[in-house]
Amino acid sequence: MLALRGGAELVAAWAQLASLIELVSGAALAGVGAGVTVYVAQAAAREQQLMALRGGMRLGLVVSLAAAVFVLPFTALGAVVGVIAMIPGTLNAYWLGQQRRGSILLLAVASALLTLVAALAAPRGAIVEMLALAAALPALAGILVLKEMRGATLGEPLRRYILPGLAVGILGPASLVAARAAVGDALSWHEAGVLQALWRLADWVAAVAGGILSLVFLPQLAAARSSAECNALLARAAKLVLIPSAIVFAAFYAWHRPLLAILYEPSVVASDGAVALLLAGSWVRIVAWLPLFALYALKRTRAIAVGELLSLPLFALLVVGAGSRLTLDLAGAFWLAAYIAYAAFNFWAARR
Repeated sequence: MLALRGGAELVAAWAQLASLIELVSGAALAGVGAGVTVYVAQAAAREQQLMALRGGMRLGLVVSLAAAVFVLPFTALGAVVGVIAMIPGTLNAYWLGQQRRGSILLLAVASALLTLVAALAAPRGAIVEMLALAAALPALAGILVLKEMRGATLGEPLRRYILPGLAVGILGPASLVAARAAVGDALSWHEAGVLQALWRLADWVAAVAGGILSLVFLPQLAAARSSAECNALLARAAKLVLIPSAIVFAAFYAWHRPLLAILYEPSVVASDGAVALLLAGSWVRIVAWLPLFALYALKRTRAIAVGELLSLPLFALLVVGAGSRLTLDLAGAFWLAAYIAYAAFNFWAARR
C-alpha cells in the first residue's frame, strides 16, 4: 500500500521511523519483556505472575524512556510512540507466559487493522505520521490490567534482562537505520526501498517462525526441568519451523519478481543473486533463533547481549564499510555472513 501511494521512497521513509519506534520500545521488550514471559511461565501462583507484569511495566517504562532520550534528537514522534508501544508489548509478554494465545491474537489483529486503515485513509502528506499514531493506539489494551497494577513487583530478577534488551532492542533497529542510510547514500533511496521490500518479504516467514518459537516454545523452555527436556523441545522446534521456512523461502526466490511487482510496484526489482543471498541469510537468522530462545529461558542474558553484536550491528558495519563499492548483491552477502556468525555464536553459547 505504501509503495502504491508513494513508491519505494515512502516504504523506506516509514521503515526508518518504524525502526526508531522499535528502538525505543524494543529496548524494554527485547529484554525485560522476554523476562516477564519467562518469570510468568515459571510462576507458581497468579500473584507472582502479576508481580512480574508490574515489574515489567515499571522497569520497561524506565528503559524505554532512557532510549527515547537517545532518539529524541532525530524524531520526537518516534520517541513518544516508542514509549507508548512498550505498554501493549509488555502486556503481550505477560499473556505469552500465561499461554493466552487468543488474547495475543486479538491484539495482533487489531494492531494490523489499525496500520492498514492508516495506510489506506491517511492524507498523502501525513501517511507516516498516521502510521505512527496507529502504532501507539494498541496501548489502550493496557486498560485491561489497570486495576491489577497496584501491589508488589518483581524488581531485581528482571533487571538482568536490561542488558540484552539494550543490545537487541537498540542495536538492532539502529543498525537497520544505519544500513538503509548507507544504501541510500551509496546507491539511492529507491534501492534502499527495494532492500526494505525484500526484508519485508522475508519477515513474513521470519515473523511466523518467531511467533511459533515465542508463543509455543519459549514458555515451555522456561518451564523445562532438565537439559534433556530442553533439547527435546529444541529438536521439535527445529522440525516445526526450519523445514517449512526453507520451502517458503525457496518459493519466494522462484517467484520473487511477480511477488514484488504485485506487493509493491513493477519498479521494485532486484537481481537473482541479491534475492538469493538475502533469503538465505534470513533462513539462517531463523536457525539462530533456536539457541537464542534457549538462552532467554536459561537466563543467559550476557551471552544474548554479546551475540547480538554479530547480527544486525555486524551487518551494518559491513555495509557502511563498503562505501561506494556497495551493491545490493554485496549487501545480501553481508546479510548472510552476519547471520552465519550470529548462529554459530548462539549455538556455542547455548551448549556451554
